[in-house]
Amino acid sequence: MRIFITFILMMCCSAQINAQKAKQEIRWVNGTVFNSEQKPVKKAIIYLDSVKTKVKTNKKGQFRIGLKSSNKTISAYSWNYGIVTKNYEGDDGMLIVFPESEAIVSEEQLEELGFETKVKRSKKEPKDYSKYLNMYQLIATEIPGAVVNGTTIRLVAPNSVQSIQEPLIIVDGNPVSSMEYIFPREVASVRVLRDDDASFYGSRGASGVILIKMKM
Repeated sequence: MRIFITFILMMCCSAQINAQKAKQEIRWVNGTVFNSEQKPVKKAIIYLDSVKTKVKTNKKGQFRIGLKSSNKTISAYSWNYGIVTKNYEGDDGMLIVFPESEAIVSEEQLEELGFETKVKRSKKEPKDYSKYLNMYQLIATEIPGAVVNGTTIRLVAPNSVQSIQEPLIIVDGNPVSSMEYIFPREVASVRVLRDDDASFYGSRGASGVILIKMKM
């Protein structure tokens, strides 16, 4: 009986170890970056989930990068073409193409858009939003021109009428459809982009963009 119990325990431990290894397993992805004319883009910097990596494309626009199971998006940044992001679908290969109309931005502007570029800046203590009950109360109070009705948000720009559509909401560089899972006490900063500043997001940012950065 003791031998049987020992065997079961060993099997359980082995299963847990294998599960942990599976979570930590790195999947290598080969990618290629082209411009709108289907020409390779060299020295494009690769971002994973809006975080800058040390990986760059070669002369043929190719790159190779290791992904964890938790990684969701791959972005390519080029000083000449801007930045473009694709969802990672689990494939071993990926083609990233810059659209002809993509906005050109600097790495400093990328940070303002929610990307982590690892540029050295003076550290600021994140603001304390713990006094708010939810994100909708936070936005109604902290963002000038925000009109909040329940879970519906509209932005009113200075000298303008209220937008018909809801703004695009970006959390740590990723678009979200709901803020129900976000706790104000875990938020580091909230800011809004309007008009030309929101043009980076194309038609999605036509009604404004709310950028939310979470505490690390």
